[in-house]
Amino acid sequence: MTDLTAHGHLPTAPAPALLDEIAASILEQDLPLADHRPARVESDTGIGVIRFDAADDGLHVDIHSDSAANLYMLRESVLGRLDALRSGLGAQLEWAGELPRGATPPNFREARVVGRSRVGARFLRLRLAAPDLQDFARSGIHIRLLLPPEGRDPVWPMIGAEGRTVWPSGADALHTPAYTIRAIDPEAGWMDVDVYLHGNGPTCAWAEAATHGARVGLAGPGGGWLPEAAHLVLAGDETALPAIARILETAPPFVTGLAAIEVEDDDDVLTLTAPVGMRVRWLRRSAGDPGLEEVLRSADLGVAGERHVWVAAEKRRVQAMRRFVRTEAGVDRSECYVAAYWTAQKPD
Repeated sequence: MTDLTAHGHLPTAPAPALLDEIAASILEQDLPLADHRPARVESDTGIGVIRFDAADDGLHVDIHSDSAANLYMLRESVLGRLDALRSGLGAQLEWAGELPRGATPPNFREARVVGRSRVGARFLRLRLAAPDLQDFARSGIHIRLLLPPEGRDPVWPMIGAEGRTVWPSGADALHTPAYTIRAIDPEAGWMDVDVYLHGNGPTCAWAEAATHGARVGLAGPGGGWLPEAAHLVLAGDETALPAIARILETAPPFVTGLAAIEVEDDDDVLTLTAPVGMRVRWLRRSAGDPGLEEVLRSADLGVAGERHVWVAAEKRRVQAMRRFVRTEAGVDRSECYVAAYWTAQKPD
């Protein structure tokens, strides 16, 4: 595998203090730290390694990845992290060598809708055709759809003069929801995305109105890979169903464990392909079935070193389940994925 690198230098940074803040921000996102010492912070993101080193002349950043798209995404993540810690700090980072400019980002693809079908009562499956999807088949299961405003030709993101992504704004601003790649065939040049039809939001409206040939942008991939362990515990609501379904159908036949899926009623129950040792349990809210939290607490989480616990649902519920998995059950960060897929609006 090719090792691509990027090196940056932040000469004005108070390096030791900033290094501690960087480490804290990585841990707040529940990302792993491969190394943390007074003069170094290193994180293995799954698509590459980012290393921050404090030196007398400032902060040094080294990024290693196996593709230009992943290297670009990691460089963008470093800039975003620095800006979140100090406004404008990312612009002060000096990158070695030539930066890409004047084109769409390497992690962007323009796709077209080439198929659509109903999956159960509340999902619409869209088949999207695009070139060069190899990275999307091996580096992550999530993407962002880049949806243009209704009635306008899309204006796609470009790489600006500073080597950073410049997003269209104003009337051309894109809606950028995150979705799971339900299935993909990079050789044939397509991927499937299942849209949960939960209401009148812009993504639902676009999906239901999209006709054959409609243009849509793709950015990614990201958001982790398919868990690999002998024992899996999967817990999620409807928004996590496409990811859980893909994990189950690609898991090796020897895998054991539990997949708990919370849905509204029987209309949402789908036939899933899973290893014989995986129990698929549907939790129907309308029937008063136990919720994800209760089922997760009673589940056999497996043995350290042989397990992976995967949780995705609404933000506040995920926070409670993360405390249980990480703190009470003592599951190591490397053996779990706990993510908020959406945020409930607070009542007026």
